[in-house]
Amino acid sequence: MALRDVFLSLALSLSAPALAQEGVTVSVRCTETCTVVFDGKRGRRVNEALWEFQGIAPGARRVEATGVLGRPLASGFADIPDTALATVYLVSNQRIVVRKESTSSPGTPEWVEGSSRVTRVSEHTPSPPPPPPSTAKSVAIVRCLEDCAVMLDGRRGTRRDERTWEFRNVEPGKRRVEGTAELLQRKLFASYIDVPAGTEARYQGDSKGRVILTEHWALADVEEAREKAGLADASRLHVRCLKSCEVSLDGARKGDEGGSGGVIQDVKPGRRELKVMFTLGKQQRRLTLDVPARSEVFITASEGGGLQVTNTKPLGAE
Repeated sequence: MALRDVFLSLALSLSAPALAQEGVTVSVRCTETCTVVFDGKRGRRVNEALWEFQGIAPGARRVEATGVLGRPLASGFADIPDTALATVYLVSNQRIVVRKESTSSPGTPEWVEGSSRVTRVSEHTPSPPPPPPSTAKSVAIVRCLEDCAVMLDGRRGTRRDERTWEFRNVEPGKRRVEGTAELLQRKLFASYIDVPAGTEARYQGDSKGRVILTEHWALADVEEAREKAGLADASRLHVRCLKSCEVSLDGARKGDEGGSGGVIQDVKPGRRELKVMFTLGKQQRRLTLDVPARSEVFITASEGGGLQVTNTKPLGAE
């Protein structure tokens, strides 16, 4: 009996390690530093972005991962195959990809392809570097609460109307903007604005001296919208009155009454009738214009000289 008990104890001791190794050895790989809980238990940290779990039964198993400071990275179920080794990749947007041995599953990301077969110790696969920031130039439009002059990075833009200024070919990033009221030359604001790359961005100066970004669109979207509206070839007219005036184009008033002119946007090419009526004396001056496509036309209005075209250049040219 004693001898048989010895052999029985020996058999049990030899079989215990084999039973402990049953199940799948699963490696869970993140794209950044992480902590992983797999099927309700913590495993062995191999490195900052790789965890290993032994004795996992095949089938759907829940995996949860958090990043630095407990930030959630992924949470869901991984379908573990009936094999010795498997790797679970936690991809962006909560995607969970499982790879069996050395064969990649459909949908496996590029940074997984070509990696070696998973072993107990595996090198960390770094996340792909972020794309470089865009350097595309933008258009900034700044509006004041009253008649004003605006400077952006020390340069004067195009006056759309008495309160609105436009700046083209603006470098993205932080830009200094200053606004001065025409009444008593009071400082309205002197601040910095963040200009998104490749956009048409609109800003509003407020009563507290702040300049706030109100809306912005990608320049490509702006151009697409203009094309759909039939304005792909439209031009703009710059009208400057030497005295207070009211401007009309094809019978429609443009700008504020009693202003000094301004910019008339989105003028379709062709023959157009421009009229200026001076506030004092109500004298009128008229001009028939042949507006070229995608151009800027500069016009000066005076009581004695009438309406004179002083310059024409391609739209957007410096």
